[in-house]
Amino acid sequence: MLRKLGQSYQIALPKQIIKELGLKVNDYLDVITKDNKIIIEPKVLIPKEQAYFYTPHWQKGEKKASKDIKKGRVTKTKNLKELFKKLDK
Repeated sequence: MLRKLGQSYQIALPKQIIKELGLKVNDYLDVITKDNKIIIEPKVLIPKEQAYFYTPHWQKGEKKASKDIKKGRVTKTKNLKELFKKLDK
């Protein structure tokens, strides 16, 4: 798949490669040279399986939980059985 280097030294990746790798706008790509070749490798700063924990929804819940902990709104139990008993009440 031949590509031409543009005015701003940019190249457009073929749609086939974009689809094959599941790339999206604003994804990060690591670009290195090795043995006179250019190697472009997708990089995920946050692993995809962890991405949910960085969503606004999750972070909002984390802030609420932190406030509850600071205010002492916590339940302590010795084991899971005791915890579920308290939750059922």
